[in-house]
Amino acid sequence: MPDLGPLPTWSFALGVATSLFSVLNPISAAAIFASATTGMEDAALRRSAKKAALTAGAAMLAFALVGQFIFSLFGFTALAMRFVGGVLVLYRAISMLYGEDPRERSTEDEKAEASRKLPEDFAIIPFGIPLVAGPGTLSTVMGMIAGVTWLEYGVVLLAVLLNTWVVYLFLRKAPVVFARLGAIGTKVVNKLMGLILAAVAMQFLINGVKALYIEMRETPPAAVVATK
Repeated sequence: MPDLGPLPTWSFALGVATSLFSVLNPISAAAIFASATTGMEDAALRRSAKKAALTAGAAMLAFALVGQFIFSLFGFTALAMRFVGGVLVLYRAISMLYGEDPRERSTEDEKAEASRKLPEDFAIIPFGIPLVAGPGTLSTVMGMIAGVTWLEYGVVLLAVLLNTWVVYLFLRKAPVVFARLGAIGTKVVNKLMGLILAAVAMQFLINGVKALYIEMRETPPAAVVATK
């Protein structure tokens, strides 16, 4: 457990905040979010941005508070989360690459039907988790609280809240920028971001395979018990 200590330095607070910002990478997340929410009404877009940011923030807070307990309780590891994250993100990438665009429908009824198929709840999974707050982010948060004082622990929690707010701002404003691209430009960027998102998903899986291979190599073989 952390113990009460001296006041955290400004360098510690700045380092924690900037490290979280870097690993969250809200700039890239905002670009993908803007492409994935093409065709959404403004109210639904705001709700999705809020859901994504709050989901990512809640996940980071949860792992900062009870991360080790969650892993022990359910018996899974960060490696398992990496594989699950890769599959979920890949599914979303495929839907971006080959999904339906409501603006391509001819009648108003067809457009309304296609709009209802837009998965607003994708903001929670896989966008909030694991795209924004993925295994790397959650592992980083857990690493930040290892061996810190209570005051430094509080700084980490404040940094999580601050970055959650920053993520929301990036997600909320990104569609405004993409709206200036026009229908053709947005469609091209949407497909490009889907391709990038697919690459991110595959990198999740590749990293998971590498980590699994290293873990298998470092795990000693089970002892063979001789029987008479």
